Amino acid sequence: MSLTDLQAHVLAYYTSGHGKELSITTRWYPHAELIMIIDDKIGVAVRKFGRKAARETRAAATEFVDTMIAQGAWSTQANDFGGNMHQFQADKFGGLLAAFNASSPIVQAAAANDTYWADKFAELTA
Repeated sequence: MSLTDLQAHVLAYYTSGHGKELSITTRWYPHAELIMIIDDKIGVAVRKFGRKAARETRAAATEFVDTMIAQGAWSTQANDFGGNMHQFQADKFGGLLAAFNASSPIVQAAAANDTYWADKFAELTA
């Protein structure tokens, strides 16, 4: 999936802040439920940037969940109905998130400028 500039910033804002505190009960979840959970968490994180940012959380959540599943932050198991279920791996998540953030030019730019997020979201949501 290719994210728009606003969606990429919504995702980077979440992963560089609130995402570091992610804790999910270690039961098995269907893919769509994981996206709903993360979508809600991203929405809470970016609500201060207004409705335009809040409308982009679903795409950001989908990208995040799919990337983290591919990297092993959620283990995957086929279920009896032909789908897959996923279980959060807290021991792997922190390191994978740190690597995700380290490879993000948006996160790096924000770390170098105290007003980056406010300025960038004002620009992207104008």
